Amino acid sequence: MTVAEALEIYEVEDVADINPVPRGYELIDGELVEIPSMGVESSLVLGRIFYLLHGWCEQTQLGIAIAGEAGYRCFPWKPKQVRKPDVAVILCDPKTFIAPKGDAGIVPDLVVEVVSPNDTVVDLDTRVREFLRAGTKLVWVVNPDTREVLARRADGTIQSFTEPADLTGENLLPGLRVSLAAFLPPLRTAPTV
Repeated sequence: MTVAEALEIYEVEDVADINPVPRGYELIDGELVEIPSMGVESSLVLGRIFYLLHGWCEQTQLGIAIAGEAGYRCFPWKPKQVRKPDVAVILCDPKTFIAPKGDAGIVPDLVVEVVSPNDTVVDLDTRVREFLRAGTKLVWVVNPDTREVLARRADGTIQSFTEPADLTGENLLPGLRVSLAAFLPPLRTAPTV
């Protein structure tokens, strides 16, 4: 869908009034910006991480895990901004949480961004910084190519996790401990000659 098609479908004069923001787009500084496609490997990693986080939420009943196209309008200094993290966890009572029908004005407690072939370092870093500034407590930046997870925290600290280390939920998601191999793709080996 092009920006023109999105405007035509939603019949709005100001794109910032679109709610929810159309599939495959984010609202950046009041303009619809197409989100680049992920690729199969990154999508597989995203799905595995969502599965693990959803399992933790179901087991502990301490929150909800949301994947993919959910938009967040949680940037008070940028009211015409909607970001769509790959995975988010909102700590809450899942039995009483009422999910918004459109974009959420809620700040996710955990955001996961999976690096994909079409991501740029600048765009990814901007997304992470915006969520942390909005109040997200922890962001995991997962890089399938380097097999590394960067844990970026609200206090500005950054920690790198590589195999064989386990990734933990720290104080935010108590009891969560998972091997990186549980969600990273298998190691690629060079063909033998």
